[in-house]
Amino acid sequence: MAPPTGVELADHLEHLLSASAPGVGGGELWGLDELWGLHDLLATCLPIEVADELSTEVRRRGLPRDGLRRLGRQLAEQGTHRAPVKIGLVLLGLGGDVRDRELLLLLGTLDELTLYAAVALHRSQTDGDRAVHALAQRVAGWGRIQAVRTLRDTTDLATRAWLLREGFRNAIMDEYLAHLAATTGDLHSALSRPHVDTALLNGCGGILAAMAAGQGGPAPGLADYAHAVTVLHRYADLAQAGTPAIGMLRDLISITMFLRHPPRELPWTSAEIEGLTARYEGLLHEPRWQALVLDHLDDSGRPDFHLALRPAEILHLNPTARLLAHLETGPSLLDPSWGHALRHSHRRHAAHILDLAERRLATTPRPERDHALLLFAHFLRRHPEHGWPLLRSALTTSTPEARRTALTTLAGWPADTLPQEAADHLRAAQA
Repeated sequence: MAPPTGVELADHLEHLLSASAPGVGGGELWGLDELWGLHDLLATCLPIEVADELSTEVRRRGLPRDGLRRLGRQLAEQGTHRAPVKIGLVLLGLGGDVRDRELLLLLGTLDELTLYAAVALHRSQTDGDRAVHALAQRVAGWGRIQAVRTLRDTTDLATRAWLLREGFRNAIMDEYLAHLAATTGDLHSALSRPHVDTALLNGCGGILAAMAAGQGGPAPGLADYAHAVTVLHRYADLAQAGTPAIGMLRDLISITMFLRHPPRELPWTSAEIEGLTARYEGLLHEPRWQALVLDHLDDSGRPDFHLALRPAEILHLNPTARLLAHLETGPSLLDPSWGHALRHSHRRHAAHILDLAERRLATTPRPERDHALLLFAHFLRRHPEHGWPLLRSALTTSTPEARRTALTTLAGWPADTLPQEAADHLRAAQA
């Protein structure tokens, strides 16, 4: 049977609401059979495909808001399948009110439900933008992206200020939200004020760097930002006068890389490109950045040690000795320093780095261990001479993706570098 359409679901809701008996306080009461019949029907639908049509139909038919609210809460609170819960949130957006705020904020912290909760908050609360803002602050991954996208047209000043300072940051890719933050938050106007606070300066750098790195990617980039040239000049002024920090340096590097290799679709004049390139190249070659990076790397035990590794390479500093000293401290195998070491350090250091990783693996808890082995299975493609012990561990992990990646890596190693055990394992897997 085909999944129900939005119109068919609206038919079912209209029938259910018109047939319901009044309960205590005038609310509708549904029998368990009717309620679970609706629940099972909703479990067969694809909420993302029917939500808009269902909402349009419910509004067109003028279905009673209180009935929609009560039904929505029952589905959202008691649903045992994700689809009925999502449709319950859709109904709360159509009939809910301030009484549902905390429930929507709670359910919205689950990434899979954030989009539905955000739309419901925006529709049902008198301060919809502020309510979605509160939800966006509680999530970090796809939920952050979906919640912030709901704020695309906000005029709330506090929300716009938050977008520019931290709202665009997320655990997936800042590129998804950088352009939205710059436009909705009005970065151009914010930077035109005489005083720019540190949080705004850092946010501006992060937004510009993300738009630079993401050009041609999943969201609009610097070439699509109307005020890019003006804002880039203003940021250069602020960065030059600001206190040096690794985050600022990383942002300057991303912007400079963009300017060195501008995309063809960049709608700037040659003079604008040349002027900005010279400006950022000059900034990047200021002596203060080398001193900052070396000072950062001198503290081998700091948890953010890895943040200075790429800047060190860009500034032609050799971080190998400091990097090896950091790995000797036994950081988590999920620390990006391991990947940087295996990608960029000289091959003569590979055996020592992998020996350190094996020792750290022995004391790593299972979930972190499995995730780390997946990452190492990628890194080990360059190290067939020394990587077999770790790759063997990846081949026996409980994570299917790690095992598949390890097999792919093993198959790509030159046959004459394979230990006998590795060759046997590869033949068995290919049989």
